[in-house]
Amino acid sequence: MTEDAKPFVFEGEGYEDLELAIMHFEKDYGFTYANDAFTNVKSIAELIDVICAPISKENKEDCTSQQAFYKLKSVLQKYADGAVITPSSQLKMLIKRKNRIATIRSIESELGFELKVLKPTAELSLFLWLVFLGTVVSVFISMYFAMLIGFIWLLSYRIIYLNAKEFKVETVGELVKQMVMNNYFKSRRDSNTINDQEFRKMVISFIADLVGLTEEELLEAQFG
Repeated sequence: MTEDAKPFVFEGEGYEDLELAIMHFEKDYGFTYANDAFTNVKSIAELIDVICAPISKENKEDCTSQQAFYKLKSVLQKYADGAVITPSSQLKMLIKRKNRIATIRSIESELGFELKVLKPTAELSLFLWLVFLGTVVSVFISMYFAMLIGFIWLLSYRIIYLNAKEFKVETVGELVKQMVMNNYFKSRRDSNTINDQEFRKMVISFIADLVGLTEEELLEAQFG
């Protein structure tokens, strides 16, 4: 952030986005915070302290990304037809589109968690957006019609995402980063350990991504 730039202030919708980000973190990591846990928080640094507070695991200063890469690589090798796997390897070249859904499910089963790495094509995503927009518009025309369109949207959404075959990320390295972000402990060699400093940085990145700020902007942000 430049010297002339003013820090972002969390208030109104921005504060609601921050609350949703914390709720999302709770859901992903199975943490539960008391209703008043964040009452006396006066800075982002204090907020991160509170978020990390429930963790009581042995601290080991090793690299989770490296461990996640080798964990993923060992599984991918079973499906990659002998291809050399590096962080820059293209996922679409390692896992062919024809059997991609079944292969990803098998990989997830071996890893022990969902990768959530597949998405619909741009055309199908546009279709879902248009149907959703139709649902919103139809509320002002007929509630019955809105419910019908809404049902079609929900059904279409489920079918389309169950059959999605496009990758959200392009390379193995990008998938490893996503693994660590969403499944930090399960990505480690020993899920009962933690690299405290590394995890704190991951939390900052996690929250920053969900509220639409850079990590630097988040750390310098203030509360209104």
